Amino acid sequence: MPSHFRSRSTCFLLVGASLILPGALTGCRQDMHDQPKMFPLRSTTFFPDGRSVRPQVQGTIARSQSESGDYFMTGMQNGAEGDGMPFPVTETVLRRGQERYNIYCTPCHSRVGNGKGMIVQRGYYQATSFHSDRLRQEPLGHFFSVITNGYGAMPEYAAQLTPEDRWAVVAYIRALQLSQNATPQDVPQGTPVPTLDSVAETSGFSKNFLETWKGSPMLSAAPTSAQPAQSEAVASKAANSGPGSAAGSLPGAPPQAKVAVKEEKGDAAKGKTIYMANCAVCHQPTRAGMPPIFPSLIGVVDRVGEARVRTVARTGIPDAKPPMPPHPNLTDKDISDLIAFLRTK
Repeated sequence: MPSHFRSRSTCFLLVGASLILPGALTGCRQDMHDQPKMFPLRSTTFFPDGRSVRPQVQGTIARSQSESGDYFMTGMQNGAEGDGMPFPVTETVLRRGQERYNIYCTPCHSRVGNGKGMIVQRGYYQATSFHSDRLRQEPLGHFFSVITNGYGAMPEYAAQLTPEDRWAVVAYIRALQLSQNATPQDVPQGTPVPTLDSVAETSGFSKNFLETWKGSPMLSAAPTSAQPAQSEAVASKAANSGPGSAAGSLPGAPPQAKVAVKEEKGDAAKGKTIYMANCAVCHQPTRAGMPPIFPSLIGVVDRVGEARVRTVARTGIPDAKPPMPPHPNLTDKDISDLIAFLRTK
């Protein structure tokens, strides 16, 4: 062997080159680049009919393709929204519709369907009230179509709700509409009609529990045989009121009157817990808010006074942009604790 091949570095160089060269030559192949393939909608000589796109196997259908024109799946009849249910409406159907409605619809439309759900109160787009003259006249197929396909700022719910559940929600929406616009003719003859007070007592409340809302448009008319569904809706709304509930206040209810409250020293530590549970979602845990949408609450007690803070915490600011919701769940002691926390630096 010649002497210049005897150095170890030269030997390593030759061995490395012998390993790299086959790999480099392999990389020059174009098998992956030039592989046979079909281009959509282009002709080909591979198939006898000259088409690259192959017809579907006999009997193959796309998802929901076989029912695309069915009223049950679309809510449409002869190109127009139909006005009927594709199956009988029973109590079970209405209960299922109420359950699905409370899960998917109340955040925007509220439990009573007035379009004042909790996220609307927090600044989201104003939802439509089901009790408007326009929507009371819409056919049932319209609601099914909107739930299926969405409308405006409302997303579609076809993925979340089966067609059966969508129709159940539609039936419950119609029941909500009837609850606020019933007439004596809607009550079957001989059906006993409970009074509002008896409905409240049956629901576990005091006899005069609903006196607070006597000024509400929903309760302005004297109880008649046309109001059993309305009574149940109001009692249900009252029963479901509470922290974070979309049913915290009835539509049109007058703001609670200011009452003289004995001033007591608040607990700032408890107030912080109350703030985090009720206020931080908008005004931020730091109390700095997100001006101009949500104002800062740093130093708010000194700026506007304790009485104003107490009133706003209880009744909210309904005409603000976005409106601030009331917090009827807070007791006088809770508000005193909250004020003590807001005073801290």
